[in-house]
This record gives sequence, structure tokens and C-alpha cells, in this order.
Amino acid sequence: MQRRGNTMSAMLGELDHVAYLAGDLETAVAEFQALFDLPVVRWFERPQFALQGVFLGAGEGNVELFSFTEDELIERRLGSARVRLDHVGYRVADIDATVARLRERGVRFCGPDMRVELHEPLELGGTRHLWTLPETTLDQSIQLMGR
Repeated sequence: MQRRGNTMSAMLGELDHVAYLAGDLETAVAEFQALFDLPVVRWFERPQFALQGVFLGAGEGNVELFSFTEDELIERRLGSARVRLDHVGYRVADIDATVARLRERGVRFCGPDMRVELHEPLELGGTRHLWTLPETTLDQSIQLMGR
């Protein structure tokens, strides 16, 4: 196998957070805090995506726990699990350039609820975001955050 260098890490930029989807958000927060001594940094809500969550950890938080307020979204993404690794978030220097490069490689994008394919980043809290559709990125979702 031939290595292509460090192209993807340079494209993805700095790791921002690891996100876990939970069926019961408050229980998951208590369990993560008990297991890993992670402080709550901030809670958030994104009603337009039926989304609520919390960041845990040092600084701005490097663990995100979230859930949906619509049962159908939870069931579709979580299945029978209580908590599941959902995505990893990266801060990229130029989200438009990163998205263009990934699109050339067949990657498609969506919002956090994965209901609709998106062609432009979403503005959330002063930062632009996109999530990859898992079927286009090795069955994994990656969140890109940038200007």
C-alpha cells in the first residue's frame, strides 16, 4: 500500500470534538461525568434540527453528547444502543476549499439531523458547519467547522 502523505489530516485540520448520540441525554451526561470526571462546559439547543446537547471537558469541551427531540431521529440513528459514537468534528482553515476538495472525491454533505443533503455550510453560533453523509465517507460522519 502506498502512503499519500498527510493529506487528510492537513485537509481536516484540528480535532475539535468527538460526539456521542444518546437516547437519554441527562443519563448519558451523568454517566460520562461519573466515568471520566468531565465538567459540563455548555448546553446547547438547535430546535431547527430537533437537537439538544452538551459539551464536556476542558476548555470549550472536547466531548459532545447530544440527542434529538424527535423519536424517529433517535431510533434511526441510535438503533438499540443507549449511546453511540456519532461523528468527529474538525476545525478547518477554509471550509469552502475543504468541501470542494471532498466533493471532487464523491463526498456529500448534510446537517446534523442528516435529513436533507446540503450544498452550502450552515451558520450556527457564528461558525459555518457541514456534516458528511456517512455512506460517502467510509460509513462515518465527519463534521467540518470553519469560516
